[in-house]
Amino acid sequence: MLKQRVVAAEKIATELHEAEDAIDQAIIKLAKLAGTLPVARFETNMSAIVGQDAVAKVTQAVAAAGQVRQMVAEAHQALSETQRQVGLGARMFGAGTEKPKGHSVTNDRNAANEAELQTRAVA
Repeated sequence: MLKQRVVAAEKIATELHEAEDAIDQAIIKLAKLAGTLPVARFETNMSAIVGQDAVAKVTQAVAAAGQVRQMVAEAHQALSETQRQVGLGARMFGAGTEKPKGHSVTNDRNAANEAELQTRAVA
C-alpha cells in the first residue's frame, strides 16, 4: 500500500513540475512577444493604433498565464497537504529542493509503515 502511494506521489510530482515549467516557459514566450510587438511598431514607424488589438490580447494572455501559474502554485500547496494526509510526510519527489531538516525518506517511510501497521491492527 505504501509503495503504491509513493509511486503515485512520484508520478504526480513529476507531472506537476513539468506543468510548472511549461507555464513558466509560456509566460517567458508571451512576455517576449509582448515586448516584440511595440518594438516592431517603432522599427516600422507605424501608428500606435496599428496592431493595438493584438497588443491588448497578448498582454491579456500574459496576465491570464500569471493567473494559471498562481492556481498551479496553490494546487502544489494543496498537494503538499495531501501528501501529509496519506502518510508520506516530508518527502522530496524531484522538485530539486532540499527537504526540511529532520526528515529523511527512511524515517518517513518507517513512520508511515508503522502507522499503516497500527491501522491494520485496530481494524
